[in-house]
Amino acid sequence: MSLRRTLIAVCFSIGIVGVALAPAAAQDPVPPVDVVELDGLIDRRLAAFAADAIEESDAQLVILQLDSSGAVDGDVEELIALIAEPPLPVAVWVGPDPAVARGGAAQLLAAAAIRGAAPGAEIGFAVPTVAGTEARPGAVLERFPDLPADLLDGALHVDEPVPGLIEFVSPTIGQFVVGLDGREVVVAGETRVLSTARTDVEDGLEVIKPAAEVTFIKPGLVDRTLRLAVRPDVAFFFLVAGLAFAVFEFYAVGPGVAAGVALAAFLLAGYGIAVLPTNWWAFAATLAGILLYVADFQRNGLGWRSLAGTGLLLYGGLRFVEAAPQITILWWTVVLVVIGAALFFGFAMTTVVRARFSTATIGREHLIGRTGTADSALDPMGVVRLGEARWRARAARAANVRPGDPIRVVGVDGITLDVEPDGDH
Repeated sequence: MSLRRTLIAVCFSIGIVGVALAPAAAQDPVPPVDVVELDGLIDRRLAAFAADAIEESDAQLVILQLDSSGAVDGDVEELIALIAEPPLPVAVWVGPDPAVARGGAAQLLAAAAIRGAAPGAEIGFAVPTVAGTEARPGAVLERFPDLPADLLDGALHVDEPVPGLIEFVSPTIGQFVVGLDGREVVVAGETRVLSTARTDVEDGLEVIKPAAEVTFIKPGLVDRTLRLAVRPDVAFFFLVAGLAFAVFEFYAVGPGVAAGVALAAFLLAGYGIAVLPTNWWAFAATLAGILLYVADFQRNGLGWRSLAGTGLLLYGGLRFVEAAPQITILWWTVVLVVIGAALFFGFAMTTVVRARFSTATIGREHLIGRTGTADSALDPMGVVRLGEARWRARAARAANVRPGDPIRVVGVDGITLDVEPDGDH
């Protein structure tokens, strides 16, 4: 009986020990690695997104995957300070090729304790910190004494480690993560050791694999939509498109699809103009160019006003932002936008508006002297109806033409009728 009790006690003890040792044998899971993607110019929203991703992360390491030609908002200074003294290990990797890091983006790289880049990545033009502002090279070198001085107003293409700037040259983010295994990082006076790789044996060969789960973090849909316009050529496109569709809606009369397109374009263009170092002379030239196109459209033809408008649009697009070499404008995109505007006003808009406001049986040479009624108030522009056709029209404000009043056509200017109250009614 005592032997039986002894065997039961031994088995029970073995079971307890097994349960106690099971978690240790399985090993704790390796903490993850967060990769925060920073693409394009760094505005306030992108800087806040990156800062939040760092401060709220519970990963063993946060990597900023960087491809940015510069910063357009002073909030990048706060992000640089956070990366210099982070709450957890932070690395910056410029990639994949052909990624760039200029201005404030280059300083983000210099501030990190762990710095890497893909072969072929371009790094440089580190001043000014915010594109379009005063360059202060002395302050930047004081903050980053190891930064090569020739990168303040020049650039290099990475093909090997750069003392004081690039420690790891890795073609992919995966290789960069694996290469950091065992790296010691001091955070708030505490030394942390990164565990990002493991060695497996496959077919008798040792294979190094990522040990940590890598999570890619991107800005939300709203931020990605707004950031469509954080490029000078794209902001210029949205501005021209918004103006063109607004003019079309004015002549087409009544709210419709064009009004919605114009509103969306204006919202995006407005955001881009607000955050970019916009050249306001170029902005004014763009507006003037569209107005000159409208003036010729009123006269139903393309003349010197359209030519002048084309020149103003080209100037406005090519000089929309003054922040080179950090922010450059693709000239061919500007040319395409201007050609599109010329075709829109010269052909597409004329054809559509004529179809809307006239009929095949009514010729403009027969309109003078005809009578009709006002569809809307003429103050001085409005819409009148002649028979079944609706026309854009204008009258003197003193005429006080109201909806339903009888009118008589006294002149034709392009597709616009000059009218006056019909005294015979």
